[in-house]
Amino acid sequence: MDVTIVGAGLGGLAAAVAAHRAGHAVTVFERGAELREKGAGIGLLPNAVLALDRLGLGAAVRERATPPGTSTGLRDRHGHPLLAADQSQVVARTGAPFAVVPRPWLHRLLVSALPDGAVLTDAPVEDVTTIAGDVVIAADGAYSAARALLFPRHPGLVGSGETAARAIAPHTPDGSVFGEFLDHRTGERSGALAMSDGRVYWYATWRESVVGPAPTDPAQRLHWLATRRADWHPQIVEMITSTAPDAVHVTETAQLATPLTEFHRGRIALLGDAAHAMTPDLGQGGGQAFEDAVALQTVLTGAGPADVESALARYSALRVPRVTEILDAARSANRMLGLRGPRARTRDLLLRLVPRSAATRTMARQLKFEPPATMLAGAGR
Repeated sequence: MDVTIVGAGLGGLAAAVAAHRAGHAVTVFERGAELREKGAGIGLLPNAVLALDRLGLGAAVRERATPPGTSTGLRDRHGHPLLAADQSQVVARTGAPFAVVPRPWLHRLLVSALPDGAVLTDAPVEDVTTIAGDVVIAADGAYSAARALLFPRHPGLVGSGETAARAIAPHTPDGSVFGEFLDHRTGERSGALAMSDGRVYWYATWRESVVGPAPTDPAQRLHWLATRRADWHPQIVEMITSTAPDAVHVTETAQLATPLTEFHRGRIALLGDAAHAMTPDLGQGGGQAFEDAVALQTVLTGAGPADVESALARYSALRVPRVTEILDAARSANRMLGLRGPRARTRDLLLRLVPRSAATRTMARQLKFEPPATMLAGAGR
């Protein structure tokens, strides 16, 4: 069959790899004039690595796995632990490591798995229903035009009110600890994720409704971030100040107002942020897109033109329950992690009471990606 993918971001390219591995001809339409991935780094949790295994790309990612024993979890702004899981146990129970990689590197890895000429740049698509071919996969991002066209009554995307800056620091500061740091005073957060090459992927969030507007000039904004975190763990300021201002990517995080109840209409399916845009609080944006791609590969393997609508209906059945759960959890995490004042201090107290073993079991259960055959059986195929 001829499978057309709209959008050459990480999700769209993963969909193209999936369709190619399922034995179909693939064409990717990319609006941009050149093929590139915006952004800094991406954290790949075990379920994402397991999905990339199924797409034939896991080995390269596993080579960049986070060093074993790296301490992660939630911390107060000084770096003291609030909630931690045993990362080594999570890896053992899921069968995959954690990895933090540059987004452009992962983008190139996905492109390398496609036939030459499969991706067409400077090729915008205004109406997915006009595309010829047997199957159309819309992976056109959080502000998906395809989603608005296929589901006109859906309320679409809503901003979280929280702004996030993301970048990669050139080195790991001495005395570093890793995880997400929470400030109970203002609800601001910062994260530090170790990379296998000695660099650190970091992020910082704030709500302008609470702290006021950040400077728009990149250098002034970086200085503003460092100043606001002057009394945090010292590595946070060092990571921020060691980063080039023009290497910091700043956006308001967003999520779907409500989950979609299906991801397809006829021969057209949504994938990735187009289907389930979520805030990054669980680190699952990319992981869920890769799981989408694996489900797509499963339902398209052996399928012909007459099977398309039933195959995409199975794709929806496979993905909607899992993604709805993740969306709801991300929404709850965004509210909980951004608390401030007395409620935030209560949150911190309760987090400290959670046993490490319980946190480990919960994380391992959430991050275990089931093989497609099992998923299909569970969906009643």
